[in-house]
Amino acid sequence: MTIDKNQLNELSPQRIAPFAALVDRYNTFEGKILARVEEIRAEAVAGIQEIVAANPVDSGAISAGFTAVTSRFHQLGNKIDQSVEKLEEEWSVKADDDGLKDRERRRLDVVWSQLVRDSRALRARLEREGARLEIQGGAHWSRTLYNLMQQEYGQPVNCPRCAGPLPVMLRFQTANETCPHCGSVNEIMAKMGTALYFGSGLHYLAQEAALAEEEAMLQAEERYQWLRHPTKADHEAYLATVEAYWTKYYTTIVSMHPAPVRTVQQSVADKMIHYRNNVWNDNVDDRERQEKDRLLQAARSGDVNGFIAAAKGLQMDMDEARIALYEHGMTDFLAVLLAVNFERKHQTTILQAGPGGVTFARNPEFEQWKAKKLADLEHQLATR
Repeated sequence: MTIDKNQLNELSPQRIAPFAALVDRYNTFEGKILARVEEIRAEAVAGIQEIVAANPVDSGAISAGFTAVTSRFHQLGNKIDQSVEKLEEEWSVKADDDGLKDRERRRLDVVWSQLVRDSRALRARLEREGARLEIQGGAHWSRTLYNLMQQEYGQPVNCPRCAGPLPVMLRFQTANETCPHCGSVNEIMAKMGTALYFGSGLHYLAQEAALAEEEAMLQAEERYQWLRHPTKADHEAYLATVEAYWTKYYTTIVSMHPAPVRTVQQSVADKMIHYRNNVWNDNVDDRERQEKDRLLQAARSGDVNGFIAAAKGLQMDMDEARIALYEHGMTDFLAVLLAVNFERKHQTTILQAGPGGVTFARNPEFEQWKAKKLADLEHQLATR
């Protein structure tokens, strides 16, 4: 649970109970959803194994089984959306109170945002759970197909023209083979179990092998997309997790395939083209991106003088610069930026640089202004 009910203690005592009750209702609902997930998981594992055992080459029935599992999780996700929508209506009615102070409204905003984020995370978890069950079920199917493929390997194949035996070999795809007896060229099809193993089977086994890398990639993607001001370093960090996933995926496939068409490096490089070209899309022009990167890099490296110089030369929107620092956790340098902003606006001196670092001149107006800006940023990120 990520909902901090203690935030409601900022409200007057008589107003806490109705909002706390709504949070409790959501938490109870979430508990029921998670219990249902466990039930579906057990049913899905047993059901998929039963379908595979009945006929491992009936890919239509097996695919339908996978679809049925993911569909059940999707339906649970719809229930989450419906529940939150109903809660939002009740929350809004209770929050429509002229007597609420600004401080109380901010706390209500934070708690509601936490509830919404929690519900979105829960829905994403359900989607991942459904996908993971399909991968695990597919991997179980793949191992069954492997055993079938081993049996098919030794089965004789005769020439359709002269009925003479053709060389026994592992045929994982359709191929033209010349009969050594009559010289005819025959199109030989891979047997069903073998064809499925080298098609869907290897795909599921590779996905199963890369489950940990996929989870790391999804978490990095979520973090990257949350940032309002991603930097080039943020972009590269995300791409590193993407590359790790596809490297593990293709390494697994190549290690299991008797004649891979492409190397791991070639396959990964082709995949990364999409991510490198299409993910870096923060809709910021190059000048602003360079300014932002220079500011964040100076803060990241602890270069105070470089940071001050970059801050004084900023042409980008100051509010956006503050957000970039705050969401990257650079609050110490955020105070320096605020001091630079205040100095520019009021033509006064706040920053005092010396051998021991930077200090701030006592200025009650600046302290009050800084506290408000920090509170606004905290509220903005907490309710994003």
